[in-house]
Amino acid sequence: MQAISHFLSVAQNANRPILTHYHSFRDEISGPVAARWVAKMANLLASDLSPNLFGGDENTPRILISLPVGWQSTFWQVSTNLMGWETQTAIISQDSPSITFSFDVHVSDDLVPLEASTAAWRLAHSTAPLAMRWGGSLPAGILDALAELMAQSDQFEYEALESAPTLDGYIAQVDAEEDALFTAASELGTPTRLGLYTENFPSAPLLVRLWMDGHSVVVVDKSHYGAQKAQEIFASEKVRLILD
Repeated sequence: MQAISHFLSVAQNANRPILTHYHSFRDEISGPVAARWVAKMANLLASDLSPNLFGGDENTPRILISLPVGWQSTFWQVSTNLMGWETQTAIISQDSPSITFSFDVHVSDDLVPLEASTAAWRLAHSTAPLAMRWGGSLPAGILDALAELMAQSDQFEYEALESAPTLDGYIAQVDAEEDALFTAASELGTPTRLGLYTENFPSAPLLVRLWMDGHSVVVVDKSHYGAQKAQEIFASEKVRLILD
């Protein structure tokens, strides 16, 4: 089974919140919701956005994801990585658009760098709560990411590239510091609800590794919540293990 198909199968059957993120507002994403978003993103990558759609291009497709940390950025990373695309995440300012020249796709929540971008496909992705499309008109040549995704099937319909990692290979990308978080979760012996009080959002490989083992993750952003409020949040979310 392809790594992305394995991920989607596990996520689809995780009928519970797998990611809850407290930042400027509260996001909660269940396993089936995650599966639908990642499937839609993978389908869009393999169809309309693929530079290899008509053959003749052996280069690995490249995507630049310029989104705030959170579930949207994470799911784009999971879908692109497990489809075999080369992925970079960075916030691009109007003063540094040259980095975009070598990317096939550029996804951002900011129109200014998208207008300066030289990527073949430029997608404006609104990260506003409950957004289903971009809030306003878009310049010529820039697509509404959410509208494009809504047009895709909820079921994964394509094959990943040969460059796609195995699922074991992907979760092995977790670095030593984050691996310690996974080890602490594993020592509980059973899947649990984990709390992370942090300034740095967990990496996509770490989240996938935790989700594949049945864990649920609650992330509280230190820049928005003090330690006492974070403890109250974790208590209300029924978190069993808090990692700082």
